[in-house]
Amino acid sequence: MIIRRIITLGSLMLITPSALALAPLIFLTAYAASFSSRYITAPHAVAFLYGYLWFEWRGLMRLTRAWLFAKDHAAMLERTRAVQFWWARQLLDLGIKIFRIKISVQGADVVQGRCAIVASRHSSMGDTVLPLLFFGKAREEGLRYILKQELLLVPCLDIGGNRLPNVFVDRSGTDTNAALEEVRALVSTAGDDESVLIYPEGTRFTRKKQDQLKANKPQLIDQLDRWPDLLPPRLGGITAMLEENPGKDLVFLAHVGFEGSANIPDLLNGGWLHQEVLLEFWRVPFAELPKQDFQEFLFGHWDQMQATVARLQQQIDDNAAAATPLN
Repeated sequence: MIIRRIITLGSLMLITPSALALAPLIFLTAYAASFSSRYITAPHAVAFLYGYLWFEWRGLMRLTRAWLFAKDHAAMLERTRAVQFWWARQLLDLGIKIFRIKISVQGADVVQGRCAIVASRHSSMGDTVLPLLFFGKAREEGLRYILKQELLLVPCLDIGGNRLPNVFVDRSGTDTNAALEEVRALVSTAGDDESVLIYPEGTRFTRKKQDQLKANKPQLIDQLDRWPDLLPPRLGGITAMLEENPGKDLVFLAHVGFEGSANIPDLLNGGWLHQEVLLEFWRVPFAELPKQDFQEFLFGHWDQMQATVARLQQQIDDNAAAATPLN
């Protein structure tokens, strides 16, 4: 951990002054590139990346203050959680302002109720903040995350994420049993004021990844055809969570609109500009959750996830058509 943080923080210290010194040239190059349809939002993407650097440094300073001035461990965790909410909100607001995004929530009443295991669709770099802000922050409670280890390369996520009760999973499969035990412990120890988030797909959905799965794992073809806008859920993690569930409901989050920010090139080609983003939650009470044989139950709700994603996308398409003036 120490070596990793030396590398990541050292890299941030090197990148920041270089980025500031080269800012005029970088913005001028981005502006020139924006005349190509392939890079039409290059200036927006550059502005977002500079804003990200700004909030990364501010987040690190806030995390440092939380460590130095909290009166005890509980107070430090509370301050760290506040930094987590602040950091996510700033980055989302930055993206909304720069790319002029509109976000709305359907089924917001579902957010209220007992704490839950939250299972969210994952289609973008940007959608990781949605459960935190529209579920955790909306309820003013902690939200434990199951995240991929690669995110430890982001200093704020590394420091803040390891200070709070989260699990960073090694997706290589080298020690699946150990990873599942961490997930079980994360859920079983969650208090009555904490929910736990998982992305059942395990990685961001893209058409390319779906095609690769069809080519490399023909045994999944039926599932991939069944859920054309999703990846099949990886059952190990969410099954472990349901087996160790101490009494939490299960909440699903479907969303559309963030597909235009699945990777860095998407931020350049205009896919995120003026984007409408729709979220929809639904809840399964703890009493209605199965106690074993979870696959059929989860697949049924993944069918509902697919249907909801398709319906929300149609709603966006209809709104865009209605807003387009007739010739």
